[in-house]
Amino acid sequence: MIINGEKRKIAMEIAYILMLMSAAMGDLKVFSVSQTRMMKAISLFIVVMAAAYLFISGRLERVKTAASFVGVYGFVLIGIIVWSIFLWIINIESIDFILRGASKFMYQFLVLLIIFSGAYLFGERAIFTTFYGLAAANMLMVVYNLGVYGISDSINSVIAMLMGSDAQEGFARAMEIHDITFTYGFFIIYLLFFAQHTKERILCLLVSIFFFILGWKRIALLALPVALFFGLIMGRMKPNRRIGFMKFIGWCAVIISFGYVVVTKTGAFEYITNYFGIDTMGRNDVYKYIEKYYQISLGFMGYGFEYTTVILQKIMVDNPNAHIGVVALHNNILTIYIELGFLGFWAWMIYTWVFQVNWMINHWGEKTGMLFFLCEMYIFITYTTDNTLYYFFTSLVLRLMPLAYAFHIPTTQDIKLWPWVKEKK
Repeated sequence: MIINGEKRKIAMEIAYILMLMSAAMGDLKVFSVSQTRMMKAISLFIVVMAAAYLFISGRLERVKTAASFVGVYGFVLIGIIVWSIFLWIINIESIDFILRGASKFMYQFLVLLIIFSGAYLFGERAIFTTFYGLAAANMLMVVYNLGVYGISDSINSVIAMLMGSDAQEGFARAMEIHDITFTYGFFIIYLLFFAQHTKERILCLLVSIFFFILGWKRIALLALPVALFFGLIMGRMKPNRRIGFMKFIGWCAVIISFGYVVVTKTGAFEYITNYFGIDTMGRNDVYKYIEKYYQISLGFMGYGFEYTTVILQKIMVDNPNAHIGVVALHNNILTIYIELGFLGFWAWMIYTWVFQVNWMINHWGEKTGMLFFLCEMYIFITYTTDNTLYYFFTSLVLRLMPLAYAFHIPTTQDIKLWPWVKEKK
């Protein structure tokens, strides 16, 4: 254990949990956007704590591993920044817009510093300490909203939500905490397939499922079963076949993502959703308004990070009657294409689905690669209808999972994926 002494270890974990909990409380809906961002900055003290311990102890056992993951994650962020700056310059964007885009990216680099700090201090245990921090914040939000709406009305609103009410109201609406809710999907994947078989695991799994359902993000409720299904299938494969399967699905995801952009541009997506009576909640109208801003062409260079927000603002100014009502596209896949362009889109997809998975398998084993693969599959499905790509805590937990698991030490308490699934050797 990198932290000498049981008491010191517990103190560090408690400090980590309290700092992350304080930062996560910013997602309570009583706070403004600026207040939420300021509260997220509280998590910077986690980095300070890790830096202080590194300076005092001089222990470097986990630094190399944590730094290698941060380097892989950071490379793509730097690439997006460099490409965006180039596009901002040639498109002569305003300084205010450039600063706004750069400030949002600063939070993604803060995420990298936090996962480095957590993994350095606690190894695989960082997954649990992160879970406790987020779950504690979620529990405090439950208590606060119960006080606001009352216990009886709160229970009724949750029942109405579960029974399929078209509109969430009251307590249920207040507990639709976008960012934190998505993180529980990652924890469920880890706790079901990878965590050691302990009572703590069972308790954390039950809490994760409770908060995941309470958050009621429909796309997440659809995406997670898909990832779990793939986990079950992969659990019955031999390791070499499992690796080949992940590589095949990775390339399929890249190609399907581009196809998704094409069918959206051509109007086929609208035709399909209308044919099957799927309510896109106004997304088809938004796609019509923005279709003139991009082309399916090798020469399409994109506009740079955050430019889809500018496009939507321009549409609302030029056409006040436009039925948009949002300042974000709610489709990360299309957003990536519009902002990074044709080549940038393919580069990002291949880096995410092919390079990163292969790198983790080659350096940290196929189980680490499988954990990232399943987590990426789950969250990638949400990209089709949401903006989860740059959510702060969602990004944090997604990137922390394989990094922390790279420190996993096999024991007799390891589970075999599922008790009734016998892994083939």
